[in-house]
Amino acid sequence: MTTPSRKELEDSIAALSDARVGVVGDVMADIYVSGLTQRVSREAPVVVVKRERQWLLPGGAANVAANVASLGATVEMVGMAGDDEPGRAVRQALVERRVGTEGLLLSNQHQTITKTRFLAGALHTSRQQVLRLDRAPDGAPLDSLRSLLRERIERVDERVDAWVVSDYGYGVFDSRFKDMLRQLARVKTVVVDSRYDARSFGGVTVLKPNEEEAIEATSATDGSPEQMHIAARELVDRLELQAVLITLGNQGMLLHHRGGSCCLIPAVGTDQIVDLTGAGDTVAAVFTTAMAAGRSALEAAHLANAAASVVVMCEGVATVSPAELSRAIRESGVAAEVR
Repeated sequence: MTTPSRKELEDSIAALSDARVGVVGDVMADIYVSGLTQRVSREAPVVVVKRERQWLLPGGAANVAANVASLGATVEMVGMAGDDEPGRAVRQALVERRVGTEGLLLSNQHQTITKTRFLAGALHTSRQQVLRLDRAPDGAPLDSLRSLLRERIERVDERVDAWVVSDYGYGVFDSRFKDMLRQLARVKTVVVDSRYDARSFGGVTVLKPNEEEAIEATSATDGSPEQMHIAARELVDRLELQAVLITLGNQGMLLHHRGGSCCLIPAVGTDQIVDLTGAGDTVAAVFTTAMAAGRSALEAAHLANAAASVVVMCEGVATVSPAELSRAIRESGVAAEVR
């Protein structure tokens, strides 16, 4: 694989606005509550926090869709949330970000998955996360709701060039759903980011695990470069993928093509990470958008790598703009180790 030039990457960024991407997966509401630490409670050995403000951001698959939209691309969201306050708030947030929501199902038979993060700090200091409270349905979605989602994918599919799948393990993707994704992958790019079940997504185009997920899904024993090369080859061969992209935290990313070489793309930017929340969503979004725009997987991986360097410096889930992506490329240089 030949390392792309800075000019090629700048051309790739310019092409992102022409992409049409479909996002399907677990829709979440990321809620943040910020407060000022004041004193220790007399009731228990805990800090008393005075609430300052609260806000909501699209999370999970909805964060992937928001990231695609921030690149200037056309994006359609397919997923389900509850017909409740956080679900309606997520839909409104997506609409405000110019995300198509025809495929977003709000149902009173489903509870919106929420992750409420409490941030606290003293006066004139940064607020740090001190607690996360999750709410989620007790079981997988009803078969009738999953059937409706598949119908919405069929409706949206003619308007997109590629799909990105965001599976956080809440039971949306049963065997029929995965068969549908394999059918889609026969004619267009399907990139899958699965938190707990990567091995079940054979036959898609690209799998995007992180280091821990790659170890869990293969015979790799640790996160060393040698073991990650083994994991990448196993995943591509066993699952009949076109490629695998393994994110390695502050070590960058590893891209392996079927029948081709492995490319280790070093991390860019500072190693002083502020927050990893949502970084994987950004990587999946940027990589898939670049592929949908007709760029090579290697160019797409370099852009995703640069995008990750931007969002990990932000608190909470974040998106990246083309201007920020271009600046990250210029400041980092372009380098890759090819084997």
